Amino acid sequence: MTEKEVRDIVKSVLKSEMANVPNKTEVKKIAKEEAKNFMTEKEVKEMIKKTMLSYHKWMWEKKGMWMSQI
Repeated sequence: MTEKEVRDIVKSVLKSEMANVPNKTEVKKIAKEEAKNFMTEKEVKEMIKKTMLSYHKWMWEKKGMWMSQI
């Protein structure tokens, strides 16, 4: 196999693979569709708030149990 034949084979394979790569507008469209499935900033803040309140409540209850054992 000559060097030219190898280059032609590689060139054809690369060309066929590059045809499947999405362009900028397709990438933006895919990103918007994926973003719809995630939580909003407000929902994340509420989740963090609830988690912190639950944690502090749990710690307060543990402190009460430790204090009663003294």
